[in-house]
Amino acid sequence: MIPKDMETTVSEYKRLRHLITQLHTEIGGLAKKDAIFACAKRLRMLSRPNGKKVIVFEDEFEMGVFQDYLIYMYRPRGISLVQQMLNRNRYPQGSTERRLLEGMVKARFSVFMVKEVIQPAGFVGLDIMSGEEFFILDLSLPQQEVVGVLIGFRIFPYQDLWMHTGAGLSLGQVEDVATFQPMGETMSEKDERQLNEESIFNRRDMIGMMERDV
Repeated sequence: MIPKDMETTVSEYKRLRHLITQLHTEIGGLAKKDAIFACAKRLRMLSRPNGKKVIVFEDEFEMGVFQDYLIYMYRPRGISLVQQMLNRNRYPQGSTERRLLEGMVKARFSVFMVKEVIQPAGFVGLDIMSGEEFFILDLSLPQQEVVGVLIGFRIFPYQDLWMHTGAGLSLGQVEDVATFQPMGETMSEKDERQLNEESIFNRRDMIGMMERDV
């Protein structure tokens, strides 16, 4: 599960993160206004001052959370914006961008408990819904004390590795990692979307409570 040559893996991952950001920007450009406002409404981010539709974010980070939901979870006729981009065949077979897109269409959202930090760029995450464990590449978490932290992530496969799409939602802390028991449930697409939305709402609530305590 954990790469043997971490130095080479980390070097490649740094290159891939740039491409993933580039692809996300391109995919987001496929979204029409109706899709953007529909997602904003579902995520309770849509306001109507003077009858004009406006999307309201709590902070800059929430912009990334919104984009992540838009390009992966908005699925009219069952086709996400990521799948639409892959279907356009913009990138040739065998290219890094094509391989990333082929993995990204398999992305799924869940909440993971950080079970173990793997230096210099990754962690073992326990999916609290299914009980599966994944080694997930990440550049920032290994630099922090995060064992036991619950994070909402969308992960996807790339070759023999797992990456996340970038919009991690911090959702609390497990006090006793050793005795924590996952739910052991398989999620449907509807369940996944509901968990994604609830995680966003929970983060908003947590931020609101912290601001009130200041």
